[in-house]
Amino acid sequence: MSPAPLSAAEAAYTRLASEYLDWYLGANPIRATGLGFHQHDDRLPEVSADALTHKSEVLHDWLARLEEVDRAALTGDAAVDVRVLEYAIRADLAELEEERPWERDPGFYVRLVSYGLDSLSSRDFAPVAERLHSLRSRMARIPDVLESAKENLGGVPKLWAQLAVRDARGTVAYLRKDLPAALAAQGLAKVDASEREAFTHEREEAARHLEDFATWLEKDLLPRADGDYRLGRERFEKKLALEEHVTLSADQLRDINERAIREYKTWVAREAAKVDPKKTPEQVMAELVKDHPAADQLIPTARAQLVELQRFVREHDILTLPSDALPTVRETPPYARLGFASMDTPGPFEKKATEAYYNITPVEPAWTPEQQAQHLTYFNRAGLLGISVHEGIPGHFVQLLYESRIPTDVRKVFSPASVVEGWAHYTEQMMVDEGLGNGDPRIRLGQLRRALQRHARWYAALALHVYGEPLESVAKRYAEIAYFEPFPALREVERGTSNATYLYYALGRMQIFKLREDYRRHLEAQGKPFVLKDFHDRFLRLGLPVSLARGVLIPGDTAPSLE
Repeated sequence: MSPAPLSAAEAAYTRLASEYLDWYLGANPIRATGLGFHQHDDRLPEVSADALTHKSEVLHDWLARLEEVDRAALTGDAAVDVRVLEYAIRADLAELEEERPWERDPGFYVRLVSYGLDSLSSRDFAPVAERLHSLRSRMARIPDVLESAKENLGGVPKLWAQLAVRDARGTVAYLRKDLPAALAAQGLAKVDASEREAFTHEREEAARHLEDFATWLEKDLLPRADGDYRLGRERFEKKLALEEHVTLSADQLRDINERAIREYKTWVAREAAKVDPKKTPEQVMAELVKDHPAADQLIPTARAQLVELQRFVREHDILTLPSDALPTVRETPPYARLGFASMDTPGPFEKKATEAYYNITPVEPAWTPEQQAQHLTYFNRAGLLGISVHEGIPGHFVQLLYESRIPTDVRKVFSPASVVEGWAHYTEQMMVDEGLGNGDPRIRLGQLRRALQRHARWYAALALHVYGEPLESVAKRYAEIAYFEPFPALREVERGTSNATYLYYALGRMQIFKLREDYRRHLEAQGKPFVLKDFHDRFLRLGLPVSLARGVLIPGDTAPSLE
């Protein structure tokens, strides 16, 4: 049976969405490469003030076109996706016109360079010679990007200038060491000698420009960096609404989070008493985090955990695993070491190089012995197991396996962080609930510590950007909430200055748990059984913000996604 013809409104929306995605990929060539579209691999984005003003004007034009679509006449996926697309456009406009990272954050430009090059070298999606050509082309555009940075930047927060100096120098090291090593492993020696020589020359030129930029940041920008990183209440609430489809006020969010912190702290006390009733929860947690693999055993331990987690998911019917594949576990690239661990997955449209990388940030030789020891506490044995759940199975890596099942390109391109990170964080608690760890209170405490870490981020985001608390006091309470040592707590809070809505981890987890319970009640009211595996499979296939997924899974739903 042939599909029913589209209505005039659906045809108009479908055409507009397709045309917008084509424009979007051209305007954001690094994102295009990451998504798996390679028509723009030889370009970096235009980031002069004039180019960004023009981009803003074009986005307003797209929004006006979208508003002309008769939404009441849309059905099925289009009726939901039109809101996803609208919010994505509005979020881009808010970033360009109100948050203005291109004016306030020098790291914005460093990331363009590092991600622009890494996206061409980390996966073998085309012959090395072809990617060398694209790399040379992007590297030739680096001077323009850095010159735009010098012209655009003003009102920069001091911390951001300091972090940008570090990251720029990390990118220089990447250009001189990691990039040629990555390409050597992919057959660089087989490329024509003249091409290799031209690439080496361009690479050295790029490194020199980055070195000069790092010096400019340190000697020129940093001494006059007196900007404020805070978004403020209005911009914070708007950002959360547009990017995560959550319309709660900052005060509501604060109340929800403080309640959750109290509940998790009570849970910690119960589990800690099972480990040693003579010690306080803080003492038990302090001992828990000291039990970690040696620095050189982090990656082998994580590899073994992935194999065990894959087995557990299948034996306990957690969800359908579409593949037997596992990600590659490796050290986090030097220029991307602000966090502790991450999953680097291919884009949803990548057809050839589909490798996924589970990154673990090692100790840095330049750190003091105390800093190195504190860093390793994050990878305590119970904690590392949870990280492998979050990043690997059934967290981000399984989301990757489901991307091909998401029904529309709009959802694949504009999946919110509260779904991506919310799902991965949800799986940490869900897996222990389903028996991971065989009831060992240490495993539960590791999961609870990570949950409290995410609620500490929630606290920090609001404290930094809405309530104006000093960074040092925020870091102190962060450490208290999350049972963190001072050094990693400070690093986490520094991240929050530029990642203002990194509460989306716990926010998404809480939304998914509420959706799961409401979906259970919905099925039981119809006399149907709730099956955990079915819920997980359906949710992953949707690829929607939780507030919109509710209407698909529970027709007619009007309940809030979080309260």
